[in-house]
Amino acid sequence: MKRMKKLLTGLLTLAMTLSMMTMTAFAAEPPAKMPTIDFDSSKKGSITIHKYEYNGEAKVTGTGEDNQTPPEGAEPLANVKFKITKIAELSAYYGTDAEAFPTVEAAKGMAAIATFEKATGSDGVATFNELPLGLYLVQETEAPAQITGKVEDFLVSVPMTNATGDDWLYNVHVYPKNSSTYGEVTLQKKGKIGSADATNLKGAQFKLEVQKNPTTWEQVLKNNKGADIGVAGILTTDDYGKITVKDLAPGDYRFVEVKVPENTGYIADLKTAYEFTVAEKDSPDEGATYKAGSILIDGVKVDTAQHPIEVINYKPAVEKEVQDKTTKAWENASADYSVGDTIPYRVTVDVPANIADLKTFTLTDTPEHQTYVDNSLKIYSNAECTTETLVGKYTVTSENSGWKITFDPKDLSSVAGERIYISFKMTLKEGAIVGSTGNTNEINLDYSNKILPDGVDPDPTLPKTDEIKNETTVYTFDIAVEKVDATDNTKLPGVTFDLYRKLSDDAVVGGNVSANPVKGLTGKFEKVETDLTTNSEGKISVPGLANGDYWLVETKTKEGYNLLKNPVNVQIAATYTETTTTETKTDATGKTTTTTIKTITLSNAGDSNNGVFKTVVKNSKGFTLPTTGGIGTFVFTFAGIAMMAAAVILLITGKKKKAE
Repeated sequence: MKRMKKLLTGLLTLAMTLSMMTMTAFAAEPPAKMPTIDFDSSKKGSITIHKYEYNGEAKVTGTGEDNQTPPEGAEPLANVKFKITKIAELSAYYGTDAEAFPTVEAAKGMAAIATFEKATGSDGVATFNELPLGLYLVQETEAPAQITGKVEDFLVSVPMTNATGDDWLYNVHVYPKNSSTYGEVTLQKKGKIGSADATNLKGAQFKLEVQKNPTTWEQVLKNNKGADIGVAGILTTDDYGKITVKDLAPGDYRFVEVKVPENTGYIADLKTAYEFTVAEKDSPDEGATYKAGSILIDGVKVDTAQHPIEVINYKPAVEKEVQDKTTKAWENASADYSVGDTIPYRVTVDVPANIADLKTFTLTDTPEHQTYVDNSLKIYSNAECTTETLVGKYTVTSENSGWKITFDPKDLSSVAGERIYISFKMTLKEGAIVGSTGNTNEINLDYSNKILPDGVDPDPTLPKTDEIKNETTVYTFDIAVEKVDATDNTKLPGVTFDLYRKLSDDAVVGGNVSANPVKGLTGKFEKVETDLTTNSEGKISVPGLANGDYWLVETKTKEGYNLLKNPVNVQIAATYTETTTTETKTDATGKTTTTTIKTITLSNAGDSNNGVFKTVVKNSKGFTLPTTGGIGTFVFTFAGIAMMAAAVILLITGKKKKAE
């Protein structure tokens, strides 16, 4: 009777101990008659651990048998490591003078008889077979990072009584469950070109890293439920520029950019890391300002579903403009000038916000049939080009009739994220192309296409550069004069003209500019050409003229013809239709070039719309006057004397009649 009481006491103690553990093994009170435990040393048992991840409220009492159904929502949990330690023989608790079962804390201090370790598989199961009979301490030694509610250590007796208390279970099944914490984070990728608003950027690539220790980060290939992170650990922004990663265990993470979208020309920032934390526990502050699993940035909770981690890629912008000769307005695509004119240009540069991190930022101007006016280039902070900036922080060198500036990007840090305006002048040279082809002037901006992490690649050729091209076109025209006989269209060589261009009333008189220069020209005029003489075919060509109101004044005509009474007007009034498109392409070397294509169509541009304005000037023959000393002169002289004599006779005769 005494032994039976001790046995019951031991079993009840074990049951009570196990009942305090989270889903540990349980032993029921045995009936009056129980089968005897076989203490034969050859007898073996097993402990099978069914591990689940579960965050629900349901509680299920363990029976030790392999028939328990986990609560709804419980998922098998792999890669949980357990250690079971045999700490005592059962004879000490079931035999003569049986002792009370130890507490878990007491068991931890007992000497180990045998130790076994195993991890759960993908089904969440770990089975320890062929175990010697005894009392075992079960300990969860390692679990996935998301497991924040680990199972407390517990004791298992092998064997133990079944649920009905009428038999011994030599193969014991336990169903411990762990609570977990997960975080979900969203990143928003945007692209910003020049001063334009940032827009969502599809196709940018990132990797996600988790911090293993203060100096080591490791790329995350799968989330903490085993799902792949992107493709081989590379995440790509969707149509809305977003990346969302779910089921992240508590810890410190960071997003690092890997690649910008193809054919965009954005600067890839491979240096900057965007760090965040998945909180392991509720906020320690009163009121729990955040819960476990919240996303923290610099210790502050951020709902990234509503306010994603924002990452911006930058791309510089450049635009070239030419000043209209008449209106003085800046034209995006085209203007017209005469050969020898000084042409004002303006280049607008949007400096990226991360300019100081770049290695290369170079501007090159390449003109056609134009020459840079030395020392005419200056950089301004305003569009009116009145306030200079970056003085002393750049050098202009002449190159192929144009110019080049190679900036030290750090010198541009004072204008990061702002606009600068480069003003300069060109001269239109002899031989400029007349008509619709025009004379282009192109600006090229070369800039680093990546920001590399410090010390990652010592190669001085890295990073590579991308390029932006923008151009304007200067047009010039031709007046073609044909001089002919008014009667039979015979070509008249040797006829000389001066060419004038009418100016506005506020033009300043001086030099080639005068008021009312010749009869028939009223107002202010610029003398463009003098002594234009028709060739053997009676033709004159005056190329290199801008739009304007031109007047031909004949100064010498062919012998036998009369000079023109009035100047001849020739109007050059070509108009432009401009279409602008931008294309970005990446070549085989990885260089991306963004080109603004400006298609310009001329209208009212002379004969056949080719920029040549033709005019035919007709001259008429004059009277044939006799030469000095010829008979013609004698006849006129004699007639004059005769008329005078007749007058005298009439006068004398008249006086005589009056006297009578």
